[in-house]
Amino acid sequence: MFLALGLASAAGLLRGADERPTSLTTDSPVINFRVPTFTKEGYRSWLLCGSEGLYVNQDQLSITDLNLTVFTGDATNRVESVFLSPAATALLNAGQVRGPGRLRLINDEFEATGADWVYDHRQKKVSIRKDVRVVFHVQLQSILR
Repeated sequence: MFLALGLASAAGLLRGADERPTSLTTDSPVINFRVPTFTKEGYRSWLLCGSEGLYVNQDQLSITDLNLTVFTGDATNRVESVFLSPAATALLNAGQVRGPGRLRLINDEFEATGADWVYDHRQKKVSIRKDVRVVFHVQLQSILR
């Protein structure tokens, strides 16, 4: 949704000196893009970046070299997590990002890697289905009780 609005706005700015309109097609990738989202209160919620994005439809983006930064969504503007993946799909209306391949998830408490993953931003839930490896950066109290 945000990418489509950005493309529509960009079309008006990309007119040549002879004032012929520049057309953008949905089968042309957007290079080195950034799509921010905000809470109702105006705080950053996430920043979706990639080296290449392809508009599939008004709800779906295919992304190469995903870098998704998730923020707390409040006045602290603190980064909660960073997701890195060579390929992903963003489902904007559902608030989900997913990929069949590798994922690296980084936050202050742990780092996880794996494949075949889904991040649901509304539920703040990550599912990694294959080859999961987690390294904790905090002390785990009473984990084996």
